[in-house]
Formats: sequence, structure tokens, C-alpha cells
Amino acid sequence: MKTIAWIGLGFMGIPMSKHMLNAGYIVRGVDIDAAAREAAAKNGVEVCATVAEACKGVDAVFTMLPTGTEVKEVLTGPNGVFASIDPSTVVIDCSTIGIENARAVHASAKKANRIFAEAPVSGGTEGAIDGSLTFMIGCDDPHVARVKELLGPMGGYIAHAGGPEAGQAAKVVNNLIMGVCVAVNCEATALAERLGLNLKEFFEIAIRSTADNWTFRVWNPGVGVVATAPASKGYKAGFKTWLLAKDLSLAMEAGREVGATIATAEAAHAILKKHMDNGGADMDATSLVLSLKDAAEKAVPQKAIA
Repeated sequence: MKTIAWIGLGFMGIPMSKHMLNAGYIVRGVDIDAAAREAAAKNGVEVCATVAEACKGVDAVFTMLPTGTEVKEVLTGPNGVFASIDPSTVVIDCSTIGIENARAVHASAKKANRIFAEAPVSGGTEGAIDGSLTFMIGCDDPHVARVKELLGPMGGYIAHAGGPEAGQAAKVVNNLIMGVCVAVNCEATALAERLGLNLKEFFEIAIRSTADNWTFRVWNPGVGVVATAPASKGYKAGFKTWLLAKDLSLAMEAGREVGATIATAEAAHAILKKHMDNGGADMDATSLVLSLKDAAEKAVPQKAIA
């Protein structure tokens, strides 16, 4: 039976590692959060105290961490993954870390003679739970088949975007679109409420019209519109505001690097940043609608609207 290490047992890591357990892998897990460790252990993950302990003799290592800073520390540190594995072990990072960080990790892997693939995901916690995630692989051709096999239990669509950095490039562009959609969905929902529209009825109109988009259908910002959406659960984070802002900042960095204009991403980032400053950083990103509604009320009180 093959053994893998899983570093990062958060909203995504716990259900993803559970799919690997169900596929017959032995899974060793590491996380700094006690509640995450406990939840993973209940699924059957063998919780380890250190990265080095988890990685000893494994066939593959997965990382799913918040930012590139943590990924680089965990993978390239003196007691990290690259220092603790055998040369034949495959390391797959499923985090969203941006192109520059991916470039740095690939360079470190090459220097250490380690096999590394970036495989950021799309599909949210919903996709992680039901095993329908989209993976965007960036790695050298000789390792693609093995990486796809390892990702199989968790994915609905597994794409080889290209060589090193291509996976992160695809994810950056994807999340640029997603982030702008989240922001405009929140703006539209706040406007619809101010105009007196029934949000549930407007939802039915929009998903059959040109306004339809995945985030509107699945993460609708209106309370009670979609029962499974964070908005209907007190905006409990599925995808935190600060994470979405981070992803848009990665798109902005990529745009500057190649001279591309991405003004809509910059605008979306600005209003998300304002929401973070208002206390929404750790709430679900769709809670942006609350700040937008509050700003509208201050500008033109509801009673003044005909």
C-alpha cells in the first residue's frame, strides 16, 4: 500500500486527503492547527508532529497551504520536504502561490534533485468534498503521467497546463476571472436589494440569462438565495476575503511582469481591500456585499429611495 504525506489540513486539505484514504493510500498529515489535526485524524489520517516525520519513506507529498511564503518554507527549509524525502518521491503543491514563487520552488527542487509539480486547484471546498476539482499541472513532461495518477482520486478534470510555472499561470488567470465575478456579483446583489428586487427571483432570472456565472450560482451573496452558499450560513468562510484579495494581487503582479492591463482585477482588489479594512478579512469573500450595502445606506438612506 502506498503512503503519502499531506501538509496543510485546512478547508481543502481535509476532504482532499480523505479521498486519498478512500483510494487506498496511507496518509500522514501535518498541520499547525489542533482542530484541523483532530478532524483529519477522525478521517484516518496518521497525524505527525513534524514535516520530516511525515515525509520519511513516502511515495508522494502533497502541500495545500495559504500562501507562497508557507509553501517555500515547508518545501525548501532545512527540515522541510525536499530535505526529508527520497529522490524518487513526487512532491505536488496544490496551493495558489503565483508564478514567481513557483519559479523559485522549481529552482530549489532542481538544485536538490527532487521531483516537483505545481497543481493548483479550482472548484472550492465543494469540489474538494465531492472529488470534482480541476487541477492545473505545471511540471516537466516525464512526470506528468505519475502526477495525474496521484491526483486522480480528487479530480474531475486534470490538465497539464505546461512546464514549470504553467500551472500557477493558469490558476492566476482563472482566479482573476473568478475574483472579478465575486466582486461584481456582490455589487449586483447590493444594487438589486436597493432596487427592491426579490433576490431569489432575480437568481432564477440571472442563471438563465447573460449574467450567469459559477460563483453566482454556487456562492451567491444573497442571504437565503442558495442554501449551501456561505451567505446562507452567516458568511462563514469557505473562501476567505483575504485569500481572494491575495489571488487578485498575484494576477496584478503577473500582469505587471508581462505588461498586461488588468484594470478590472485592480478594481476588484481595491473594494475587497476596503472590505478587509472594515473587518471582513476572515469572512467569506461574498461577505463583501455587506460592506457594499453599508456604503450605499450611508450614501443614500433606504427611505430616500422611491
